[in-house]
Amino acid sequence: MEKGSDGLRERLLARLPQPENLAAYREETTTLLAKHARALRWAKYEGVLFSYVAFAFMWLWLQNHWHLSADVLLRVQLVSAVMFLCAGVASVRYKIYDSQIATLKEIKQVQLQVLELQASLRKDGAR
Repeated sequence: MEKGSDGLRERLLARLPQPENLAAYREETTTLLAKHARALRWAKYEGVLFSYVAFAFMWLWLQNHWHLSADVLLRVQLVSAVMFLCAGVASVRYKIYDSQIATLKEIKQVQLQVLELQASLRKDGAR
């Protein structure tokens, strides 16, 4: 059992970049997190946009002074329902993506801490 844990530990540590590349890895991590933050912001706007379109069609549907025919009214109701569904799906997708980004931030922070510890241990061992 202990031997399997050592193998897993070694495989996980092998995937980390080397401490010599710590500055480059930190910059790469910052760039990656900034890219995901932009994508997350656009995912939020997508849900908001679907909601606004759905409310616009619902408003059009509820206005009595338009005197819409039955065919047009049915289409407006259908589009409104589909937009509400799309808004719900986009909101759920945004929440999932937000939690994935939060987890990614924590993982990258731990990786950077491990790399800093490895670098400091190598410096102490070299002295």
